[in-house]
This record gives sequence, C-alpha cells and structure tokens, in this order.
Amino acid sequence: MIESTPLRLTLLVVLVAAGVWFVWCGLRSGSGGTTRPAADRISDLAHAIMAVAMIVMIWPMA
Repeated sequence: MIESTPLRLTLLVVLVAAGVWFVWCGLRSGSGGTTRPAADRISDLAHAIMAVAMIVMIWPMA
C-alpha cells in the first residue's frame, strides 16, 4: 500500500495505460492479417492481469 495520494494516482494512471496496452496487443491480429502465436497472446494478457493486480496492491484497504 502506498500512502501518498499523488503517487498512488500517478501509478494508477500508468498501470491502467499499461493494462489497456497489453489487452490491445493481446487481442490484435498480426501484420498482414496473420495470426500471432498463442504464446505471445498469453504473455500480453498475463501482463494485463499483472497490471490489474498491481493496482489492487497499491490501493489502500479500508
């Protein structure tokens, strides 16, 4: 948990942006309409899940 509100909000914005980026990368097709390898897609989606987990960890619990 991070006590500083400005730092917490900055991290929130950065992690949401990273999560959205990795979801977009995980869902897009390859160049020229080809499909991307499953390992790449799984890696991108795992990074998105990790970004969500980090957001949960920085936010204070009641």
